[in-house]
Amino acid sequence: MINLERFQHISVLGAAGKMGSGILLLNVLHSAKMKHLPDFVGKTFVINAIDQSYDQLDQLNDYLKVQVQKWAESNIIWLRKAFNNRPHLIDNKDVVETFVFEALALVKPAITKEAAYESTLVFEAIVEDEGVKAEVLGDINANNPHDPWFLTNTSSIPIHVLDEKAKLGGNIIGCHFYNPPAVQKLIEVIETKNGNSDLLHLVNGFGKEMKKIMVPSNDVAGFIGNGFFMREILYAGQLVNRLMPELYLTDAITAVDIITRDLLVRPMGIFQLIDYVGIDVCHFILEVMAYYLDKEMESPLLNDWLLKGIKGGQNADGSQKDGIFKYVNGRAVSIFDTTLGTYIDLVPIHEKVYEYLDVHARGYTWKQLSRSKYTGQHLEEFFTQLLAETSPGSLLTQEYMQAMKQIAIQLVEDGVAHSTDDVNTVMQRGFYHLYGPVNSYL
Repeated sequence: MINLERFQHISVLGAAGKMGSGILLLNVLHSAKMKHLPDFVGKTFVINAIDQSYDQLDQLNDYLKVQVQKWAESNIIWLRKAFNNRPHLIDNKDVVETFVFEALALVKPAITKEAAYESTLVFEAIVEDEGVKAEVLGDINANNPHDPWFLTNTSSIPIHVLDEKAKLGGNIIGCHFYNPPAVQKLIEVIETKNGNSDLLHLVNGFGKEMKKIMVPSNDVAGFIGNGFFMREILYAGQLVNRLMPELYLTDAITAVDIITRDLLVRPMGIFQLIDYVGIDVCHFILEVMAYYLDKEMESPLLNDWLLKGIKGGQNADGSQKDGIFKYVNGRAVSIFDTTLGTYIDLVPIHEKVYEYLDVHARGYTWKQLSRSKYTGQHLEEFFTQLLAETSPGSLLTQEYMQAMKQIAIQLVEDGVAHSTDDVNTVMQRGFYHLYGPVNSYL
């Protein structure tokens, strides 16, 4: 990997956040391994973990310790070779403990951006606000004598906008990790037209070392992942409106959620996914995309929920907050009725909706198929049966699948994605879909 020496002094902005903590962990593991490369033995490595409070950073240390130890225990063969010049480390336990201690020693907690003034590589995972990002990155660049390179985790803001506003001279690249970064294999890489090509090589090399799947996206607001997800949110809202003459609002929302979860065989329905990400977050991304794409991208459903104070999202421990649905132990048990201003039980709604959809084909859940050796075969059999029906559920599923295919094709035609294969990869790897929107099932 070229410019590998830049990893000797790193800063991670927003290090205690949901995304930043995972990005920090990846850098800790990467740098701890680098210390054992012949060219870097005995050299100094620094990783500044920068966030707003030491309380958050203290909790971060506990997370890092647990995760680094897990990695070390799973890679003990590599570690034994790396530590073969230390004969006093006899037991595997000693090797693991030494690696964990040395890896955590690389991390320097800080609560001011000034800590990044000496870094040669800066990973940014702060609030999704163009003004805040540009101000922070611009300040670091202006006060850093080492010509720093920046990797931003923005999921919606065009990279060239940050580059221009922060005056970074092309030394920035979009490196959009998916949640959680330490587990998710996908990284969307967004290069600007006049960007630093060496930075692209560095990012791809880093991804390869971390065993990530790198998918290029063009520098268009929302990129591939949110470009698809936001357009699906708009389509799902339109479908709810169409079902409204036949179904009550909460029933229509539940019907679309069931179609996208059970009949499309996904890990969660579209509205549960909105809850998971956060209604306010989805609303903000739609606004960003509408602004930069100069398109109408408004969801009346999201607006209505937000006006009622319904936001969804996740708690600090990763558990699901109540949003469109109310959750008990991670399972949706009721749905918010905006007319009544309260949550109502999902059981009778499910009964009514399943009767309305009237689907006879019987398949498997996403959880079952995600563990199966015969996923493709089971999906083929299920969709052959389902799409042969003329039930409302079958017809709506076919229509939904066709709409998702068209979104993928449009992303390519609009110059967001290079190919529909890239869209498929993002949806499968980033959103855990078992198949891409452009498939052979229709």
